[in-house]
Amino acid sequence: GCINHLDFDVLMSFTYLIFKNKKPISYNCLINSTNVYNFIYASSQNRAAFSNLAAKFATLAIEEEKWKVILGRTGPIQFAHKLANEHIKSKKPVTFTVVNKVLAYCNISITEEILNSLINAPSINIKKLDTKESQKFIKDNIGRRTSKIQIPGVYIFKNNITGEKYVDSSSHLALRLQGYLNYSSKPTGKFLPKLFKDKLSNFTLEIIPLVNNYNFRSEIVLEQYYLLDPSFNLNTVKVANNPSGSNARPLYLYNRDKTVLYYSSTQQTDFIKNLNISHFTFSKHLKKGTYYLNKYLFTRESELNAKVKDISIINLALQLEKDRKLFNKNKPINSLSKSVLMCSEAVNMQQDNKLVLPKLPVVRSGKESNFIKKRPEMLFFSIGKCVEYLRSNGHTATHTTLIKYIDTGKSYYGYIFKYV
Repeated sequence: GCINHLDFDVLMSFTYLIFKNKKPISYNCLINSTNVYNFIYASSQNRAAFSNLAAKFATLAIEEEKWKVILGRTGPIQFAHKLANEHIKSKKPVTFTVVNKVLAYCNISITEEILNSLINAPSINIKKLDTKESQKFIKDNIGRRTSKIQIPGVYIFKNNITGEKYVDSSSHLALRLQGYLNYSSKPTGKFLPKLFKDKLSNFTLEIIPLVNNYNFRSEIVLEQYYLLDPSFNLNTVKVANNPSGSNARPLYLYNRDKTVLYYSSTQQTDFIKNLNISHFTFSKHLKKGTYYLNKYLFTRESELNAKVKDISIINLALQLEKDRKLFNKNKPINSLSKSVLMCSEAVNMQQDNKLVLPKLPVVRSGKESNFIKKRPEMLFFSIGKCVEYLRSNGHTATHTTLIKYIDTGKSYYGYIFKYV
């Protein structure tokens, strides 16, 4: 009969086969092997053991592929790793051109002036990392891990005894550094096992907060600059990691004068989904710097002295909904909200180059459309209502076409349209 093996026994059996074979044995090879099949599937207990072991091998295979991508041995940024390693071996100075070539995979491009400004950015140097005073100093300067305003930047650890260095960056410096200071990060790679073994007392820390207003993640650029320096020998990966593919800096929702911070995120979709703000409206106010609902400001510029509003996302969404209802009482119904005057070609509305508005029927809901039969002029509080009226009278009008005729001043269905 066949002996029932435990997981450990099965694992040892596989280990023996691997060493005896002296060649790499793939996961598929193990699964498809007839001898292994007969050996393992002789009993129900062995079948369960085999299933568990197969799952372990599958997990290891996935992890192996993931690390191949991270280390640049495969995947879409393999060429970036090749460029970085070639430059490090050349021992040539790092220029903005080299940085641009390596970071081309994430569409970041900088000038020499920008690189110089990042290199010369002020930094915070801390020598005694293991003291409470130092950790308090860090929190006072870059915030806490729970702060709504998270400062991006670069940090450099240096071993006081060996001189070995490690550089990394984060869009949330306080959150990232907390993992090092509390020894709560997973000890992988070259640096973290040394930090956990030698402790904080054997390292100095340089923090470079980056609060400029570049329209890309400047911390990735500065990290890449240092990664191309051979002296940073504790870094296994030589290309700045940007797994999300996003180059955008964090976004903030303030009041008009930026004294109160309501919300922040690195993703536009968080504002759109969590706060029920349309993509068009959000993008328009962010780009133009105008005020949403006449009282809120979207921006990428952080204001470190702003008071953080203690409000949940749900309550903030409800607050914005109330503000929208109040704001919409005093604004035209349609989003294309410029008021439009429609008058017949026979009416002369120009006196001394000034527009004269007679007493006109005002259309808000479209119910007054019969007024056009009595009067040759009409005032609409939005382009949408004007289009709605024209369509109700059998004309195939569109927003785009109407705007074109307003801009050109040409007649459209026998009428002249003007913004007022």
